Amino acid sequence: MSEMTDPAAPVRFQQIRSSQDPATAAALAIYEEAFPLSEQIPRSQVEERIDRGIYELWVGQRTEEVIFMAILYTLRDSDLVLLGYIATQKAARNQGIGSRFFQQVLAALQERDRYLLLEVESPTEADPITRRRYGFYQRLGAMFLQDVRYILPPLSGGEPTEMCLAIAPGYKMSCLDGDRVRQLLCQLFQEVYDRPLSDPLLQTCLQDVPETVYLI
Repeated sequence: MSEMTDPAAPVRFQQIRSSQDPATAAALAIYEEAFPLSEQIPRSQVEERIDRGIYELWVGQRTEEVIFMAILYTLRDSDLVLLGYIATQKAARNQGIGSRFFQQVLAALQERDRYLLLEVESPTEADPITRRRYGFYQRLGAMFLQDVRYILPPLSGGEPTEMCLAIAPGYKMSCLDGDRVRQLLCQLFQEVYDRPLSDPLLQTCLQDVPETVYLI
C-alpha cells in the first residue's frame, strides 16, 4: 500500500484561502459527492466566498491527498460559527477523521469564547445515514435546540430539507430566549442563504419557536 493511501498515515488540517489552490478543487469534489444537490451552494458561489474571506475552507490531507473538507462561517455580531459542511472522502470514512477535526476546531473556538453552530438533518427511521449523523454530533457533545423547526431552503433546486440546529460544545447557558433563536434563524436565511425575511419557509420556522428554547 502506498503512503498516500495508507490509513495509518497522519492527517494534517489546514485552512485554504484561495479558490485557485489545487486543494480547493479536490475539497469541492468531496463536497459535491457527499451532499444532495438541494443542500449544495453552487460551486462558483462557494469559491467566491472563499476568496472574499466570507467562508473558511478547511481541508484534511494525508500526505498530499485531500481526503476531508469543511466550511465554516462566522455569523455577524455573534459568538456562533456555523459549520456549514463537513465531509470525508468515501474511501477514508469511518477512520475518525471528522471527529479529530471537530475536536480541533472546538478547542480553537473556545480560546476565542465562540461556539460551533451545526445544521444536522433530522433523523428518520427510513434513513439510517441521518440517524448516524445525528448520533455522531451527540457523541461529540453537541446540544440540540429543542422544539425549533428549521427548514433548509433548497439551494440548487429540489425540495427543502428538515433540519435540526445544535450548538457545540454545549453552550454557556442551558436555554436560549425565543427572540434570540428567531434572530438566529433570520441570520441564517439572510446571511448564509441570501433569502429575504419574507421567505415562507423562514416564516414557518419563526412562528413555531417557543419563548424559551432548551438545549438537550
